[in-house]
Amino acid sequence: MYLLSGLALLIILFIAFYAIVVIKVPPNVPGLDLSDYSIKKNGDISRIGKNWLTKNKWGLYEMYIEGPPFERGVANGRLAEKLIYTQEKIFVAEIKKIITNNFYLGFLKYIVAWINRKLKFHIGEEYNMEIYGVSLSASKDFRLIGPNYMRMLNYHAAHDIGHMLQDMNLVGCSSFAALGNRTADGKIIHARNFDFYVGDEFCKEKIVTFYAPEKGYKFVMITWGALIGTVSGMNMNGLAITVNAAKSKLPVKTTTPVTILIREMLQYAATIDEVIDIARKRKISVSESFMVSSGPEQRVVIIEKTPYRTEIFDPGTDQIICTNHFQSEALKDDALNLQQIAESASMYRYQRLEELLERFPKITVQSAVEILRDRLGMHDEPIGDGNEKTLNQLLAHHSIVFNPNDLKMWISAGPFGLGAFICYDLRTVFEKDGAVDENTVIINEHETIAADDFLNNGGFKRFEKFKEIKDTLANVASDGAVPLSMIDDLVALNPSYFLTYSIGGDFLKRKHHYEKAVELYQTALQKEIPTLKEREVIRKNLDHCMKKLAQHN
Repeated sequence: MYLLSGLALLIILFIAFYAIVVIKVPPNVPGLDLSDYSIKKNGDISRIGKNWLTKNKWGLYEMYIEGPPFERGVANGRLAEKLIYTQEKIFVAEIKKIITNNFYLGFLKYIVAWINRKLKFHIGEEYNMEIYGVSLSASKDFRLIGPNYMRMLNYHAAHDIGHMLQDMNLVGCSSFAALGNRTADGKIIHARNFDFYVGDEFCKEKIVTFYAPEKGYKFVMITWGALIGTVSGMNMNGLAITVNAAKSKLPVKTTTPVTILIREMLQYAATIDEVIDIARKRKISVSESFMVSSGPEQRVVIIEKTPYRTEIFDPGTDQIICTNHFQSEALKDDALNLQQIAESASMYRYQRLEELLERFPKITVQSAVEILRDRLGMHDEPIGDGNEKTLNQLLAHHSIVFNPNDLKMWISAGPFGLGAFICYDLRTVFEKDGAVDENTVIINEHETIAADDFLNNGGFKRFEKFKEIKDTLANVASDGAVPLSMIDDLVALNPSYFLTYSIGGDFLKRKHHYEKAVELYQTALQKEIPTLKEREVIRKNLDHCMKKLAQHN
């Protein structure tokens, strides 16, 4: 009896402790009459006061948000409610592909909540209020993952989580900048591919968000439904910021999410030194390279930040390249960084960028876009569409070019950097002070760059067909009724790609067709393989098939 009573008391105490320490208590927010936040339609534009959301003819969403933190969040959430639902549905579907059991998924919720129990303290009051405002429009369909506010907080660390899982190829970005003698007019060209992949659907509904906050500077950022942070953006001071992942250990504690850190830099920094000061003040749980360009200062640097230190890489030249490894004297010989260089595709993409940049005596926006779209390997060798060693891996969430001197940016309407690069001038947008209607033009159409021919000449459709067959072969069980001829189809669609042959080999291995599997694995090993881990897996599978053949003979 006493034992049962004691156990019951422990359970009650644990629940109370968990509720107090772990469950995210919403911040104190000002009272609002939420009926004032009803949406009014004006042609294709949805409006709440001066805040608005629309979708342009290229398929990009454009949003303007202004005011105090909580009000910004409420307006953002209501305007983008359908986009928030779509993005969350995609995230949850991807999670359920990995964790198929609802019991374990529910259990994981408590583990993640415990790990991130102090997350709101690292985000700060302003952004907590904004996230809470957004969470009021989140769907209750996903409460298995957690309460609305808690989910919205944790989604802001999605980049960090994906970054930690680099071995799953979720993050592998490339960026570069040129200025002075390396550009046609001496102004800065700052370009990047954000290769963060959570399925094809995730990439489709990106939002170009223009912020006019109550405090700080006006800025633009590229984001998606529910995210108030970013990984790419530029402010009205002519500061552009992008981020690339570097090799990290698993985090041991909660810190500021990278997306929130960049948001703070854009909103509150006027110079590169002020960006550096913000970077030094905040702790992050993963390692990142922040490329920062300043038009007024005519300067570009990379802030290399780990959970333990912050270093500045400034080559003092007119060209700077960033992939997924550190370059500063203080960090370039770090053990994790050396491992990254030896085992990943980072150095290969770095060298390919060097090669491509050398071909253009003067970098322009057009040539920057051509570089971002490049799908070949070193010396223009075909290494397969979708290869992580290519600059355009055909999975980027967004591709973007900044000119911080003129406050202009070009963002690809997609998919994967292949669509038209749409030109925006921040001055044109912000001088309207939110006053737009269906006749307002905020895009510089005459400076927009046309879509890549690969998108319209049948090449992209072939790649989509390749992915469809690849996924079929990768997921079919050993007793699945799939014709062997599908392997020939796969090879015909993407013959230069190592994965074509390794996926085919895996399929034949499951079918016990070891002789043909050996041929495919041997061919895969002759191709350009991005990571040491992938090469080792292929060798292991090849050895297994060779042993099976030897036993049979």
